[in-house]
Amino acid sequence: MAEKKTPAKAAGVILKPIEEWKKEYKVRNAVFEGMKAANGWRNGKQVAEKDFKAAHHAFTHGAADGR
Repeated sequence: MAEKKTPAKAAGVILKPIEEWKKEYKVRNAVFEGMKAANGWRNGKQVAEKDFKAAHHAFTHGAADGR
């Protein structure tokens, strides 16, 4: 049978668990846990690199009071 292609595979997007992106970009534990909480992510969540980087930027450059 033919393999079903998800939109991510069709576009050539690489999905990795968030823990792998954390290691690759050397994100500190406190920042990583905050990113998970802010985005509703659980351990093992697979995201694209651009989504991880966007979440990291939004968390580290956002207002401290959540505005």
